Amino acid sequence: MLNVTDARAVRILSLKDCCVSGVALLHNELYVLCHGRVDNQVQVHSTTSYKLLRCVSVPELHRYDDQDMVSCDRSNCLFISDSGNRCIHQVSTNGIVISKWTVPGEPRGLSVTPAGDLLVVCRTETGAYQLVTFHLDRGKLIMRHIKLQSTIKGPCQAIQLSSGHFVVCQHGHPGLCDVNAQDQVTRFYDGVDMARLRCPCHVTIDRDNELLFVADHDNHRVVLLSCSLQFLGDVIKLALPSSLCFDHVTQRLYVGHGCDVTVIQLQHAEGSKLPASDPHLVTAL
Repeated sequence: MLNVTDARAVRILSLKDCCVSGVALLHNELYVLCHGRVDNQVQVHSTTSYKLLRCVSVPELHRYDDQDMVSCDRSNCLFISDSGNRCIHQVSTNGIVISKWTVPGEPRGLSVTPAGDLLVVCRTETGAYQLVTFHLDRGKLIMRHIKLQSTIKGPCQAIQLSSGHFVVCQHGHPGLCDVNAQDQVTRFYDGVDMARLRCPCHVTIDRDNELLFVADHDNHRVVLLSCSLQFLGDVIKLALPSSLCFDHVTQRLYVGHGCDVTVIQLQHAEGSKLPASDPHLVTAL
């Protein structure tokens, strides 16, 4: 199991005049989705030096601040949710929009399932919420819909566990819930006292599928939970964390928070040392 007590954090990026909507990893590059500029932009950084390699403009994106982004190794591309245009953009690493996938409602948070399918939280025109998975089979796009119970208030992002269950972040009743494939809520977690969550908005999982990292937005922290939704403690205190991405190779957690991106080394491994602090590049916390 990962050791978070000796974690080291480094702020690697501070944006000007825009905020971070999503972070993703693909082929040793860090992709940062920015909003607030005239055109939506994805900045691409090296995961070794964190220097800016290039900027990718995605002008077709509607200028909303609730976009999300995820990468998919199997498809070798990025997926960006576009609630304004009610679609998912499949984007190549050089910014070419490969395709648009129409979503039955407003897409919210994204993730990739253990099978490599895209998982989207959607808000329908009636105000109901559902999980939608997108699967490409021999060039044919197959969608699967899972309607979420009305007791799940304001879901904003979800992931699928290796068990097949879904862990859903919800704003309306701040907490996490475990949902099986039959839309049955099997567990709910909101915590008590110091473990209570306030507006959890993003969740990701570690390499061994044992630990959940949760962006506890209004408590200004990232917390650690077991897959059975047991609170294990704080990972780091950061202002307004909103997006997470875990590197299964280097055991690093990337956190988008406000206008910044911070990387956390959770377990020392050969070749996974963080770069030394450079006033022009990174800021040690």
